[in-house]
Amino acid sequence: MARVKQFDVITGTIGNVSFYTRKGSTEVFARAKGGASKEKIKRNPEFANVRKNNKEFGGCSKISKQIRLSFYPIRNVADYNLAPALNSVVKNIQKMDEEAAWGERSIRLSKYRSILTGFDFNRNNRFSSIIRIPLQWEIKRESQQAEITIPAFACSYGLYLPWKYASFRLVATLGIVSDFMLNPANQTYEPTHGDFSRPQKHIETAWFSTQASIPEQTLSLTLADPAGAFNDDDTLVLAIAIEFGTQDAFGNQISQKGAGAGMVLGTK
Repeated sequence: MARVKQFDVITGTIGNVSFYTRKGSTEVFARAKGGASKEKIKRNPEFANVRKNNKEFGGCSKISKQIRLSFYPIRNVADYNLAPALNSVVKNIQKMDEEAAWGERSIRLSKYRSILTGFDFNRNNRFSSIIRIPLQWEIKRESQQAEITIPAFACSYGLYLPWKYASFRLVATLGIVSDFMLNPANQTYEPTHGDFSRPQKHIETAWFSTQASIPEQTLSLTLADPAGAFNDDDTLVLAIAIEFGTQDAFGNQISQKGAGAGMVLGTK
């Protein structure tokens, strides 16, 4: 059943065409139903190349999920769907594998870690446009630690306010992402080391008034990965976000979904 949201905006299904919207876009998209059956794609020789692409896409989706889990606590500040954007990033890494055959190429993030540095969670209001002061950060790979130093600043010149909220805080995350490769036994992509439950830490500043002067502070994060469970196939991902908030009925500060911005500061 189709549904009219506005006079000229329809979502739902009319006949053989589906209309839908996407996060981060005001446009309505249309897609025709039909095509080859799943069974035909799975077994028919003419779809051999499709199966190769689908298999590699499955690997990209899995490592993309692990990347998102590495900064899970700040995902809500994103103003668009991060999954396809990260899929595109890791697909470029997968194409760098010139040893494995098409349909079996590995995703060695550990060889191209810097590709994630600066990855933005926002398209309308980017983190660097809201926080207008330079942050100092360091990742200590050997001890699985990271530090972010936020210099003192006055919000009147160091903070851009695209939303009308009275308070804000900064949240930092540190997580681990493993490389992925095809398991020949079951023909599915798996992490070369560890699983989706790799450790992740986050730390928050206090809530500050958007009219205040903020003192210098350092955010420190340490992962508790068991001894020997961290190796060269793993990548540390350090990310940060700014959240804006309001008070609830009991006077507690709560962050507002969709208000804020984030980015990957660096990897190591």
